[in-house]
Amino acid sequence: MGRQKRMALLLHPFRRELYQVLCENPGTYLLELVDILSSPLGTLTWHLRILEREGLVKSIKFAGKRLYYPRMLRSQQAEMAYLTMRSDTAQKIFAFIVNNTGCYQEQMAESLGVHHDTVRWHISRMEEVGLVKVVREGRKKRHYLDELGDLLLKGSLNTITEAYVLFLMEKLEDGCLNPEIRESMPDHVTIRIDCPERGKDCFITINLTDWEFQFIDDEGTETTIEQERAEAGGS
Repeated sequence: MGRQKRMALLLHPFRRELYQVLCENPGTYLLELVDILSSPLGTLTWHLRILEREGLVKSIKFAGKRLYYPRMLRSQQAEMAYLTMRSDTAQKIFAFIVNNTGCYQEQMAESLGVHHDTVRWHISRMEEVGLVKVVREGRKKRHYLDELGDLLLKGSLNTITEAYVLFLMEKLEDGCLNPEIRESMPDHVTIRIDCPERGKDCFITINLTDWEFQFIDDEGTETTIEQERAEAGGS
């Protein structure tokens, strides 16, 4: 029975789709998965428990939400960082620190038109996950990017590594699915597996996209990294 269950791990079309959604959408929480997959909560949690039991997925409680993420693809801190940066206000505050390193909370609140308590709340969450660091200077505090913030800005928190591909291949081999890597790049991977019940091969394809971080320009309008690169003629 255990062998049959393991063989069905990613052969099940819904579980395969669920796993791909978790890989391609960092910082995804339980109720959001219900909307993305149009699935009843009970069905979704049952399949998540199977993926978690078999070691493909992990979950944590963060900011009042149950957060699920694929093991070995991104770290727990990275997933928490992406969830922290989901709101427009958080992105604007982060952008202000990027463009005004060493700034004060009062400057952020005044420039962004956001209440200082709201700024403080977002900053505390960013500091908790390692996106920003706060340095006390007398009675005031200066704000800088922390190590995780630098990595997020560079886009290196969300890449497909060789270690992840090997981990996934081992899981599929344990399930006797005869996996074969068809293509593997930092932003995507395609693996063929045997699907005897369907009478043809199945494919697991994971495509990671760049996180569109929004910067605030001098006129207060929002631009994305991709737009800035296009305007500069870069890649």
